Amino acid sequence: MSEHYRNTVVGSYPRPEKVEDTMKRPSLGQEEVDELIRWAARDQAELGLDVITDGEAYRENMYYFYQKRVDGVTFENMVKQNFGDAGFGIECPRVVGEIKNPRFNLAHNWKLAREAAPDHVRVKQTVTGPHVITRFSVNERPDLYPDEQALCRAWAKVLEQELKEVVAAGCDFVQFDEPMWTESPQQSEWAAGILNELIDSLGGGVRIGLHVCGGNPRRKRVYFTKYTDLVPAFRKAKIDEVSLEHCTLGYDLMDLWKEWDFQGDLALGVIDQRSDEIETTEVIRQRIEPALEHFPRERLILTSECGFGHVPLDITHAKMKALVEASHTL
Repeated sequence: MSEHYRNTVVGSYPRPEKVEDTMKRPSLGQEEVDELIRWAARDQAELGLDVITDGEAYRENMYYFYQKRVDGVTFENMVKQNFGDAGFGIECPRVVGEIKNPRFNLAHNWKLAREAAPDHVRVKQTVTGPHVITRFSVNERPDLYPDEQALCRAWAKVLEQELKEVVAAGCDFVQFDEPMWTESPQQSEWAAGILNELIDSLGGGVRIGLHVCGGNPRRKRVYFTKYTDLVPAFRKAKIDEVSLEHCTLGYDLMDLWKEWDFQGDLALGVIDQRSDEIETTEVIRQRIEPALEHFPRERLILTSECGFGHVPLDITHAKMKALVEASHTL
């Protein structure tokens, strides 16, 4: 038997106590945020996870967090927009000036998580990709940003500034989350090109992960594009690891590998974070089995289909314990 399967979390992690909805305005102070980061890092590590995150508890959501912390974007008179075909709509802020001066504090957050976790546990920096933030931004400055690609590049530039600080702080693993590729597949290829520019800016020596899900607000999938429709984008992306949904898809994820000769590692979604049912080791084994026809076990990483930010903590703990046990015994 070779070394055990590696395991990880996708990104978001529950808070130990429910807080007021922070969608429109932050309700936590910096000290509270710092303690949540330390707690999440310790909690994930104590469960036995190999690769953890800072928990993302500081985010209002995966796009407002970044939009609130730059110049050039206003949350006054937001515009309601609908996305996908599952009735998902949200109020989007307006781009009214040059997007600049990011204040995301990512390097600070990563360092806190790194200090709180044992040395043998890897801490990846998860970050929302530039295409997601672009899709949830209303461009009212076509003189500055004549099209969505120009706006996407502007978001990539402010992310670049902060991620360079994260890497300088010692981080060697950055994961980009780009669920809106499945919402607008016709944009995914150029989005992958802009993401590559951002990746190249970070230099060598940094492991690059990419998470693409079907969008999972409040534990519900809202976009239904098949991964095979994103093959041109996947082929273009300069990544070492891809994190994909698998166990609840209405089609066979393995069809993707017939069209994409991916040479990196696959973080396979064998845990369903939408369900409260706790997976058994046998269920996880059955979910892994198809992937072994395309990847050797040393290139497979076991994870959930998406983040646990909206999952009750006790359910999260039970599912993560099941994941770790399966990764060590199968």
